Amino acid sequence: MKKWYSLMVTCLCLSTVYGQTVTSAEKQAVIRQSAQLLEQHYVYPDKGKLLAAALLQKERDLTKGTDSVKVFAKAVTKLLRQTVQDGHIFLKFDPELVRELNAPRAKGDSAKDPFHYSERAANINYGFLEVKVLEGNIGYIRLAEINLSPQSVDVLKAAMTMVQHTQALILDLRDNGGGGSAIGLVLEGYFVKAGTPLLEVKNRNGKNEVMKAEALSGTRPYERPLYILVNDDTASAAEAIAFELQYMKRATIVGQRTAGGAHMNELYPANNRFLLSVSIAAPVFPGTSQSWELTGIQPDIVTTSREEDLPVVLGLIKKDHDTARK
Repeated sequence: MKKWYSLMVTCLCLSTVYGQTVTSAEKQAVIRQSAQLLEQHYVYPDKGKLLAAALLQKERDLTKGTDSVKVFAKAVTKLLRQTVQDGHIFLKFDPELVRELNAPRAKGDSAKDPFHYSERAANINYGFLEVKVLEGNIGYIRLAEINLSPQSVDVLKAAMTMVQHTQALILDLRDNGGGGSAIGLVLEGYFVKAGTPLLEVKNRNGKNEVMKAEALSGTRPYERPLYILVNDDTASAAEAIAFELQYMKRATIVGQRTAGGAHMNELYPANNRFLLSVSIAAPVFPGTSQSWELTGIQPDIVTTSREEDLPVVLGLIKKDHDTARK
């Protein structure tokens, strides 16, 4: 299944960066391998060739100067993003993650996926930072990242069980850099009918995949009003949820325009210390060309500050509730 790797992935292991150096020969090898990976895997073949050419053209400049791995990775990332304006493309120094990616695994085995199954994921409760019921019987779930897998499915079920009897639900995706789901569109399956097409994923080979909402066994749908909080740091898989449910008119989006990172990406080792994130698919709403890549998602209700977001939503819920009672 296609998925997003969070735009925040570049920050997962910065503690391994400090004091590390890279030689000119290693820089050259990483650049050439990265160019090859981009040409082979980037979702749009013409842009893949453009990216590869840009890297090779600037190889001499990129191999000069400081021996800092952080500065080198940042310079390569900057060049790539300037070339195609794609926030999901980056070079990262992370020997530990490279080892994880290179570890032998059985076909179809995702248990070694470091994003979903790492100690880090468990330590942040798979992104579920807050689940509570506010005054007036209003549900509130704050997600720091989208991290859904067999490992975390019970956390999702518990969160939704806690809010299932509320009169409205607020899903807070502010500052959520994304992530992905290894078990399909199960969060969306609480809010729209199972089997509803929500994304059409366009691949470079022309074989598009339609992703549909999926209902978890033993769960009940949430049919009350849904409000989603977003801001300019809401990106990637978090944007996908807001995009889908806004398009279906199932949720009211409140906050500021989102980051605009729609492409799905894969991580590839560029050598035994650096990895390259490559956009391998481009999702749109099924049967359309509508996406949030670069443009972001325009909220239904625009606010000017974080402090304003929650009061605005609570006011909307009260207004709708009072109107329904008349």
